[in-house]
Amino acid sequence: MPERNQGSLGGDLISIGIQVALAIGIPVVVAAVVGNALDQRLGTSPAILLLLVLVGLGLAAVGVFVIIRRYLELNPVQPPSEAARAAGRRWEAEIEERQRKREAGEEED
Repeated sequence: MPERNQGSLGGDLISIGIQVALAIGIPVVVAAVVGNALDQRLGTSPAILLLLVLVGLGLAAVGVFVIIRRYLELNPVQPPSEAARAAGRRWEAEIEERQRKREAGEEED
């Protein structure tokens, strides 16, 4: 993964998106091509194809897990700041006030 550049969430998302697309696409496509070739050669259509596609999906799931785990290790979730907590409390108080006014039949602002 490239170095984290502060403020480049879009770059991170593009990078992660490409990695996930490749982690899913490559194993599934390779499994489908190999499975189809083996089925044609052995005359077992579509048994090997389906089996290998399932294996490819399993490998893709492991690949996506590794990508996400690595991203989260490099970018740990920070605890909320006191400013964020205060904003949440103000918002909650505003919602409660609106609900109180609605229940009392008062006009809203």
